[in-house]
Amino acid sequence: MFNLPKFIIRVVGFSFLIWVLLSTIVPQATLKFTHKDIQTNSFQQLSYPYSSIVSPSSLEITNSDVYYIIGHPDDEVMFFAPSLLELLKSKHNNRVHIVCFSKGDAVDPSMGKIRSTELINSARILGVQESDVHILDKYQDGMDITWEKADIGASLSTLIKDNSILITFDEQGVSKHPNHISLYHGVRSFFENYLKRRSAKSRLYVLKSLNFWEKYSFTLLTNVELFVDLISKHFLSNILKLNVNVSFFNQVSKESPPTIRFYSDLNMLSVSYAAMAYGHFSQMVWFRYGWLVFSRYLTYNHLIQLK
Repeated sequence: MFNLPKFIIRVVGFSFLIWVLLSTIVPQATLKFTHKDIQTNSFQQLSYPYSSIVSPSSLEITNSDVYYIIGHPDDEVMFFAPSLLELLKSKHNNRVHIVCFSKGDAVDPSMGKIRSTELINSARILGVQESDVHILDKYQDGMDITWEKADIGASLSTLIKDNSILITFDEQGVSKHPNHISLYHGVRSFFENYLKRRSAKSRLYVLKSLNFWEKYSFTLLTNVELFVDLISKHFLSNILKLNVNVSFFNQVSKESPPTIRFYSDLNMLSVSYAAMAYGHFSQMVWFRYGWLVFSRYLTYNHLIQLK
């Protein structure tokens, strides 16, 4: 009767340990043996060197104002934490903003102030300054509510700087939430018809929605990608001198849009857990704990650039 739950627990636990090895122990140990500053204990920067797992390895989002455009308080953690934490690392020299289009008061208006405060607390845990958190109160949160593109564009035009990076949901909204989908259409319209014409260096990225099995695979699929990447970098490239791309999940078509994949390590995941479980405590009902255990979005983000 209890064999299946025990089996699932063993699989999840073993997968998590493998993930810690691939995402954290190996990259951080490699950095300590290869980084000149760490080896000499003489540091040129104000922050300690930190490993990153990003594909492509040369991150294009640097020295920029980056705006995460979300629908509700907690979206920044539940869906965007891996890329947000990576882009906040001092070596990238980005300034990250959060633009939240509702106060999350669908249940009751009294929750609006609570959840707004929780978003600020969560942002502080993640490393985003309170002055860079913008909470809009004119948009109603709800599963049966859509927001107009023109209204979204008008709101963004007062907040977004020229030559900025915008990051939001894709056309499926991760969970098919109508508020998320509204943001995709509104942000895309704002970018194409306004921001791109004003500032050619601006870029728009959307978070790829994962299918059900991938969404709740936690570290299983991530382990496959990280293992293949490790073998490719350290064995095929360095030993056999082969420059090949063997990732099972990379797009093959040359016509595919540019993408960036972000992978969290144990340190980043710990911050995500704190931001969600402590920062957004009002949202920690029973099924949220299942999300923390099984969601792949806490360890992996796939951003697609829209041209």
